[in-house]
Amino acid sequence: MKIGTFAKKFDLNISTVRFYVNNGLITPDKGNGHYEFGKECILDMQNILKYKKYQFSLDEIQLLFFMEKASHFQDEIVINICANILKEKRNQLVAKKDDLIEFIDDIEREIESLPSSNVECEQEEGVPFSYIPYLYCPVCQMPLKIDSASLSNGSIQKGELRCECGFKANISEGIILCQDLIEGTPFKGFDNIDSVKSMKEQVSPNYRMLIKKAYIWMYNTITNQNLGSRHIMAGPFTLNFLFEYIEKLGENNIYIVFDPSFSRIKKIKKYLSNRNYSVVYIVGSPGNLPIKHKSIDIYIDDYSTVNSLFTYNDFFTKYSAKLIKEAGEVVGIFTTYQNASKSLNNFKELHPKFDVKRMTLSVLKYEWGLEGVMMVRDKKIGNTNSNESHFHQNVIGEQVDVHGYLAKKTTSKKKAGIQKL
Repeated sequence: MKIGTFAKKFDLNISTVRFYVNNGLITPDKGNGHYEFGKECILDMQNILKYKKYQFSLDEIQLLFFMEKASHFQDEIVINICANILKEKRNQLVAKKDDLIEFIDDIEREIESLPSSNVECEQEEGVPFSYIPYLYCPVCQMPLKIDSASLSNGSIQKGELRCECGFKANISEGIILCQDLIEGTPFKGFDNIDSVKSMKEQVSPNYRMLIKKAYIWMYNTITNQNLGSRHIMAGPFTLNFLFEYIEKLGENNIYIVFDPSFSRIKKIKKYLSNRNYSVVYIVGSPGNLPIKHKSIDIYIDDYSTVNSLFTYNDFFTKYSAKLIKEAGEVVGIFTTYQNASKSLNNFKELHPKFDVKRMTLSVLKYEWGLEGVMMVRDKKIGNTNSNESHFHQNVIGEQVDVHGYLAKKTTSKKKAGIQKL
């Protein structure tokens, strides 16, 4: 039997077979420069695999083979030595078994201690009373009237929001529902995007580490600013930064979370429930949010502009900028594809209207600048390696760059340094 056939018989690589040959565990015949593996080699290989299954080391296997081949188990002393080796391994495995049983019991207790996903929140959470002065009509920027309100624990659980201009929205289960809401999500870049953390679960460890580094940079950029009670807005599509850093950002803030998908906002609300934070949940598009202009201190762009461009071929900066205070800030993460044109084109298959030429940091800077928001700092966090695929659309051999950026709202659009691209 040739080495290739022998390796295939035991589902091994040829290099592995050569390793055992070189270490004297298998001794094939050699003729005409080629190994020939006979019945003895097959028996030896079966024993090697058996001992490996019993967790014997290479040295231990070599010793057992030496004892067997030197004496053929005709020597009582050799038999006793082999028996002792086997007994010692048995005792080691029994000790491991006891440890594993203990570990399994510990894990079972961990599972039992987890809160049940079916348990209803003890405290109903809705639109905080403190946010009522900031509920404004997105059309005419007049304060919204609240009718048929149901109140509980310092928040609005149900009600109707309306304006004399005709704008209407509802509050249900403590969530503001705009009329343009949808049940699912229009963003199709990742599977199961309606789950809370679907994006980060579906990228490679390398890409995930770049996102983690970008989040650290974003957090440090935010905490370097004036602390206190702030209005912090995040959305749409991705909110992983807020999930990871809301405890560090503090309890004194009001967090405004929005997304066009009703099912996703419900899951986000459940995920953040029973945490002592004031959170306003809104289901609607960026251009239809019932929020007072110039009331947001910090807008967290956690892939929101990237995914909005993929989905709608629009960054939606013109809508977000109106909500940001003078001297308010945008802290974000952005990806560029100068070295990943094929990967970028793959998104176009999901959203045919997507213009790949716009997916650059300079275009985003220009779009923010049109609204008086000046990008004052950007940092290249790093790039993916080219020898693996990092997400569904990524083509092996291409690299994606990950950036963090900080932008500030100026007192006039002229100060944003706009230059025509």
